[in-house]
Formats: sequence, structure tokens, C-alpha cells
Amino acid sequence: MIEKALIELLKGLKKVITLSSNNIIYIKSIDQNGVDITGEQFDDGKDDYLQISFNTILQAWYEFVSVRTASSSDFVMTNEFSTFSMALISKLPFVEVIHLAEEPAIKLREFKTDQLPSENYGSFESFVNEVENGKYDPSILNEQLSGSLYHLKSRCRQDLRLIGLLNEKNETSQNHMSEYITSKNKKQYLRQLVLMQDYFQVALGSLSIMKRFSKVEKRTALIEIGMLIVRNSKGDNLMLESVAEKRTNNLLSWLENLQLVDQNWIPINEELQKVDSKLREYFQKISSEYLAAKSENFGGNAFASFIRHDVPKEISKLSFLDGEKYSVAGSAGKGNWATVPWISILNRAVTNSTQRGYYLVYLFSEDMKRLYLSFSQGVTETSKEDMLRIKKDIRGHITMDSSVKKDDNMFIGDSNKAKQYAESTAAYIGYNLDDLPSETELVQDLKMMVGYYEDYIEFKSNPLVDPIYNSSPGNEITHEKEKWLANNKELINHIHTYITAKGFYYTKEEVTNLFLSLKTKPFVILSGISGTGKTKIVQWFAESVGATEENGQFTLIPIRPDWNDGSDLLGYVDIMGDFKPGPFTTVIEKAEQNPDDPYFVLLDEMNLARVEHYFSDVLSVMESRKWEDGKMVTSTLLSAEMAKREIRLPVNLYVIGTVNMDETTHPFSKKVLDRANTIEFNRVELSNLAFLEEQVEVEQKLVQDHMFRSKYLHLKDLYLGNPDLVEKVTAELEDINKSLQLTNAHIGYRVRDEICFYLAYNEDSELMSFENAFDHCILQKILPRISGSDTRVERLLEGLYRLFTTKEYNDDEESNEISIRTARYPKSAAKVVEMLRRLRDDGFTSFWIS
Repeated sequence: MIEKALIELLKGLKKVITLSSNNIIYIKSIDQNGVDITGEQFDDGKDDYLQISFNTILQAWYEFVSVRTASSSDFVMTNEFSTFSMALISKLPFVEVIHLAEEPAIKLREFKTDQLPSENYGSFESFVNEVENGKYDPSILNEQLSGSLYHLKSRCRQDLRLIGLLNEKNETSQNHMSEYITSKNKKQYLRQLVLMQDYFQVALGSLSIMKRFSKVEKRTALIEIGMLIVRNSKGDNLMLESVAEKRTNNLLSWLENLQLVDQNWIPINEELQKVDSKLREYFQKISSEYLAAKSENFGGNAFASFIRHDVPKEISKLSFLDGEKYSVAGSAGKGNWATVPWISILNRAVTNSTQRGYYLVYLFSEDMKRLYLSFSQGVTETSKEDMLRIKKDIRGHITMDSSVKKDDNMFIGDSNKAKQYAESTAAYIGYNLDDLPSETELVQDLKMMVGYYEDYIEFKSNPLVDPIYNSSPGNEITHEKEKWLANNKELINHIHTYITAKGFYYTKEEVTNLFLSLKTKPFVILSGISGTGKTKIVQWFAESVGATEENGQFTLIPIRPDWNDGSDLLGYVDIMGDFKPGPFTTVIEKAEQNPDDPYFVLLDEMNLARVEHYFSDVLSVMESRKWEDGKMVTSTLLSAEMAKREIRLPVNLYVIGTVNMDETTHPFSKKVLDRANTIEFNRVELSNLAFLEEQVEVEQKLVQDHMFRSKYLHLKDLYLGNPDLVEKVTAELEDINKSLQLTNAHIGYRVRDEICFYLAYNEDSELMSFENAFDHCILQKILPRISGSDTRVERLLEGLYRLFTTKEYNDDEESNEISIRTARYPKSAAKVVEMLRRLRDDGFTSFWIS
């Protein structure tokens, strides 16, 4: 039945675009024998065409499913038509396009049974109501029920996990559950959650192709699709027919009851956000009130806040805007009212700022009479040449509906900013604000433009189209690397499991902290007494993601005490005038050649020499990171005069230094501490003997660099989509700075910004609570700055203790332990107590244990 669906898909197409060259193949006609196709060069009324029989197309399909991932060379029997066959098959909703080395390929998407409903909709809905009313607690269901009833309810519980109302521990997801409970239309809210699940989208896409099939045929086809692309919960084997039948019946039950399909199982195209979304209402409010609001003070203005917060929040609710992928932000100006207010929709993989990259944006005309939904580019950090090139790309390669204009006739106003916005626009839909279309049409238009946005992102990701994505010789992107694309939480779980399997005991929180610190800034210092495994955690961390000494992605550089400049690390020009690269420069060259892979450098015992002497050039260049044409670049590290070519610091290079603080080492200056997260490893648990037991072997997973790469460089990058977080963190730091000013140890803008970035990455992936994450930031970015022997240091530490615990410090050990346990920032409070005791015992204190 899938074969019949493939032919049905073909009958509904007018053209396909080849995967390798993005050429158009026009489908001229279809009859009982097959399909006539013609290339773009023949699209002038001539009769030149090529006929492909249905049998050939089906033979290509069988060749594809026999290997599951196929490039052109896998189509042995149908190689002559592989270009067309791959383009056609890629249109199926359960097939995705990937790249193996530099060659496009198609691959069957894969799911697990847990991604399909475990129970029919009626049973699920009853259980949701029972949970809402407090009858059952999903986290302790086995204590409340037994036997067949427990099995039924546990399957319903799995479905709650499926759509995000429960987390992996069967605890209610506070955000989703509270929104569900308070929702005016609960089925509407469940529909939105369901549409965020990939397998439901696959089913709806498949049913759209099979509109003319009978219900029996549709059910059969969905069962076959399930048996083709769904594996058991462990991922070992494909789903059995009996399981596929039950899960498919459940799936159809959900689609029917949530009114995602009609009685004939044809997808309902009406936009699901129609009832609850308020785009039309909010746009009308802006158009009618903005000009009057501009006569008021900007600071603290409620209407400006409405544009910055309320409108983006409303747009973010739309089911097709995945919060993991997209950020929505609004602006009424910065310090003063903007002549052109806007609301942007940014794909995080492309850009996190309207100043660079390309994105979607609603632009209001200066007279508040017109609104444009635009496919635009950042005007601040994009050169005119790049802007014209990208505009031409979008207009030339992305086929769009006739309602979308691809011209330069958009008029926003006469100001320079309005003209820049218009010039940056590649495509747009214009609306008259006095006569806006319906809510349904507005949402449909946005959904359509998001589709074009993603089409262009996919187009740009083709290494044959955009050299940015090319793999260098010796660094072909392997199928395994493409295969494991994790989110941050899954990645951290893997790293922790891998390290544990090696026989080393580190908590998941310690691994999470190291990950967040590296993502915040690619320079981390691990301090502590000798023998706590600082070197090993870095080695195993890197190895877990495929970075080893063998492949050159992990390099250990022992620091020598006699290093007093950068030549031993970076290189030097010899007496013959030839440049001799140092070990760090050698890694830089490898990282430049393989931009998609993360590279880790471990500077072992980095304070045996003075860090400021041999590492100052790297630290300075690291601070020079900036956005240029949508990419992160640095200033020159080594000039062309010295190294024969200009060498910069690559963004896929991560530096971790290990330090011991004793009489053989040098202390750190504030210059170094400001530029790193300093993670302390002094915890020793000699009684932990779990490593002696047999460990389960955990394999490395090849991970691409984007998982570690920073997406924020400047606070304005973050503030655009997270103003509340920035303001909250800043308020906390202002209180801490009041104490730090006693000894001029107060922090500056760099530390504030990096703490904000750390907390934003943490919040994005829901890794730790705000307080726990902020506790790490205080411990790593603030307390290492404190040292001294006078009463001002004592008053400073006592003030911090009071701030962290809300209690006064005293010398009673038991009282302090109680205060620490109940403190808002317990790790930092415990460190302050340690430093106070050292001050009173030795007459001097610092962060470091020596």
C-alpha cells in the first residue's frame, strides 16, 4: 500500500527539485504507463521529454528501502533515473534528506513505539481528567494500582509523557500541565501538543497524500509505514505487525477525537490556533495605539512592554513554532521609541539577533497603516554585498505562493531605518491594518512563511550549494555523526554515563556544569588538590563525543615552568626565517580544516608558569570574538608576516586548563579569572568503590560542534529573547557587587554577561534550577576574585554569607551547617565559611586551597 501512496504522491506533483544540483524537473504528464518528465532547459513548449514507467519508480523504491539510507550509487537497477527517484521519494513525510560526505542521500526516518499512542484516546482522556482531579499521582502509580488496571493506566501515563504533560520521571511538567488545566479549550491545547510530535506529523502528511484512498487502505498504509520506520522502545527491532495495528488504531483514534482529521481521515486544514490565538487583535492594538504611545515617556512604558513581551509570547504559542528551534522577540525601540516597531521570528540555528543572519519579521509602517510579514536580513552586521546575494538566493531558489511578493516595492516609511528594512527584505506579504484578514489567514500565512524559511535553511545546508558546509578531505561527515543529533540534556546524560562506565565518579551535576561552562565560553579552569581526576574528566568528556588523541580532536599539552612567552605554545620563527608551529597552533590548523567537529585542548598544570605570560595573546583574541556575516570570528592570533598566513582562533576549539595551588605554582590574576569559569574539584569519596564492580561498556557518540558552540557573544544577543532573565540576574549581581566593592573585587560587564549566558543555556535545556545554576556561577566567577588579610575582606565575606543564607555568620560550626543546608546558594555559602575560617586561623584567605 505504501507503493500506491508513492504513485499517488507523484500524481499530485507538478515538479521536483533535484537534491544534488537544485535543478527543477517538471512533471509533464502521467498516464497508466508512467510519467513524462522534462528538464528546466526544455520548459519552453517543446516536446523533449523522458518517460519513466511506474515499475521503474517502484523498483527504485524497493532498492531504497532495502538499504534504508541511500545515495545515488545505491540505485543499482535504476541508476539512470536515480536523480528523479531520490527527489520524488524525499517528498514522502517519513523520508529525510541527509548528506554523506559531500553527496546528498535519502534516509528513512526512524521512531520508537513510545512515540506513538499506547492507548486509545478515550482511555487517555479519562486518565488526564483523573490526574487533574487528583485521583492518581503518575509518579507513584504502582503504589495506587495493581493488575490489569495498573497496566492500562501506565499505558495512559506513557501517553502523558509522549505529549509532554509528564517528564521522564513521571512528574508533571509544570508549564504544560498548568497551561492545560487553565486552558479555556482543553482539546485545543492537546491538539497543539500533539502537533509538536513528529510521528503525528508523519501520519497527517501521509494521510494528506492518500486523500482518495478508502479508510481500509489508509489504515493498511499507516500500519505498513509503522512497520517500516518504528522500532521497539529499545530501538532493537522494527515494530511487529500486531503492535503496529494496535498503535495505528490508537493513532487514528487520537486524530479523530482531536479533530485533526475528518470522518474519512482526511486532514483538516483549518488552522488549529484559530480559537485561541490573538494575532489579529494584537496587531490592531499596535496600529491604533502606537502613534499615541510615542508621545509618552519610553522608560517603563506599559505599551512598549506589551510589544516586547505579550505579542512575542502569543506568537510563540503557535504549534508550528518549536520553542527549541525558534525564538520570538518584539521591539518598540531601545531607549527611545522606534519609528518602525517589529516582531521577529528567528531560527536559533541560523541567528539569535536581528542584527545578523536571515529571519522572519513583522514590520509596521511608520504611519501604522501597513503591516508586512517579511523574510528579511540583519542590516547592522550584514554587508550590502552579502545582503544582495542572500536576497537573490532566496528569491531564486525558494518557490513561493503567489501571495508572497518578491520585489523591492515594499514601503515602510521615509526614515533611513525604514529604507534599510525594506532593502533587506527578500520576500513579503503585505496587509492593510484597517482591513486585516481573518485570524485563520494570518496564522496560515505565518505557517507558510516559516515553511519557506526552513526550505531556505535546508537549501543552504547543502554542502554542494554553500561552501560553508563543505567537509575538508579526511573529515567526511560520517553517517554515524549525522545519525546522533541529541539535545543538550541527552548529550549530558551520555557524557555522564560514559565517564561513569570508565570507573570514575563524577555527579551528573558536575558534568552539566562543565558542559554549560564550555558552552558559555571556550575556556575553563579546573582547580583542586592533586589526584581528584581533573585531567581524566576532561579526557573522558572529550572521548565520549568522539574527540580522541588518535583523531587529533583531543590534545594534552603539559605546561613547563620555564615558559615566559607564547612562543613555546604558539610557535616561533627560526634563524632561517621559517615558522615553527607550537602544539596549540597545530591544533588550530586541524580545527580550521574540520569546522564541524569540536576540538579540545587540555593545558595540564597550566599555572606551573605564569598564565599571563604565555597565554595572554590567546586570552586577548578570545575576547575579540564578534559576529561577521552571521558567523563568529576573532581577531588575528598570529600575523601573516610571522606564520606565512593569518591565523585566527577557530570557534570549534575549547581550552580547559587544570591547576594545582601549592608552593610550586603561580596565582591567577583577575585578567585570567575574568575570562574563565573556575571549577573546583576537591571532593574526595574514598568509600565509593562502585568503580571496582564490572562496568557496562558505553560507546563514543560522534557529536558535531554546534552542540558546544556559543550562540551568545553580547548581552544584546540574549536580551532580545530573554529580557526577564537578564534583568533578574543583573538585580542579583548588583546586590553581590555591593559587598565586593569593599575590596574593589566587584565584577564588571564581562562577568555579568557570561553569567547571563550560562543561565540562559541552563534555562533553555531545563538542566538545573535557577538557584542551583546561579550558585555555580557565584562559585566559579565571583568567589575566586576574593583574597586578602585585612578586616575589609572579613566584612566582605560576612556580607556574602548574609546574602546567601539570610543569616548572620558566627563561629558555631553546627549553626553554620544548618544555615548552609537551608541557604539559597549553599555551595557558595559553604565556600565563604571555609574562606572565613582560613582567614581567622591563618590571618590570610583566598578561594584556593593550597
